[in-house]
Amino acid sequence: MSGSAQSSSLADRFNDRHAVRLRSATWEHAYRAAFADDYPEGTNTNGWYSRTTLECLCTAMRLAPGCTLADLGCGHGGPGLWVAGRTGADLIGIDISATGVALATEQAPRLGLDNRSRFQVGDLTSTGLPDASCDAVLSLDVLLFVPDKAAAVREFARILRAGGILAFTTWEQQGYSERIGADQVADHRPLLEAAGFKVTIHEEPTEWRRQHAALAEGLIAAQAEMSKEMEPATAAGLAAMARGVLADMPARQYVCVVARWRLRPRYWAVRLEGCA
Repeated sequence: MSGSAQSSSLADRFNDRHAVRLRSATWEHAYRAAFADDYPEGTNTNGWYSRTTLECLCTAMRLAPGCTLADLGCGHGGPGLWVAGRTGADLIGIDISATGVALATEQAPRLGLDNRSRFQVGDLTSTGLPDASCDAVLSLDVLLFVPDKAAAVREFARILRAGGILAFTTWEQQGYSERIGADQVADHRPLLEAAGFKVTIHEEPTEWRRQHAALAEGLIAAQAEMSKEMEPATAAGLAAMARGVLADMPARQYVCVVARWRLRPRYWAVRLEGCA
């Protein structure tokens, strides 16, 4: 499959899922049952990150009013809006799913964030954002789908200002994944360092295996009930994805990563006081 065809297929898949995520009570229940008190309340996540992980990344990005955050692979906007609401930062969300972008645009006014957030359809490897235009980049559970991860990392570096922060979650796994349709990376740190980043956090969240297994098992068990809330093919696709997650789990690790772009100590000491 060509890169453009793969991107189109992926966009179609996520268009279907974004369209039903916000209205499926059964899907929401599966998340809440799996994560319990560690559910990232207010995000309506499609991802696999916990509240603890999202809070860790939010703190690490050191955002404040006047800063600009790019949420790359923003989906329907949940985590980016969550971070913007807590930090006062301006938000730019980019996703390949037109449905996700439309839903994010609809959500922003309900949260009082329409005056400092915008969303657009785009690709992680070619965002169209100006050079050095962002103070932080957030990307949650997205990089695994990107065929050219080195190109994505270079794009993160291009749009970050000096001293800016990249914060992301993803899975690390050796080789090509037939299920995902993209080459995987066993360790993202060499890619980041080659692009000029200094990695400050690279760790597995303590509870990820238990939480991911519980969510996957919950989605499989809920397939019949979800079929009443969405197209049966969409529910079957979610259950198939969940079975793949369980099958892949022994051969992969889920990581939370924070990296600084071209850190200069004196410059960074000034920037801790606020954004330009």
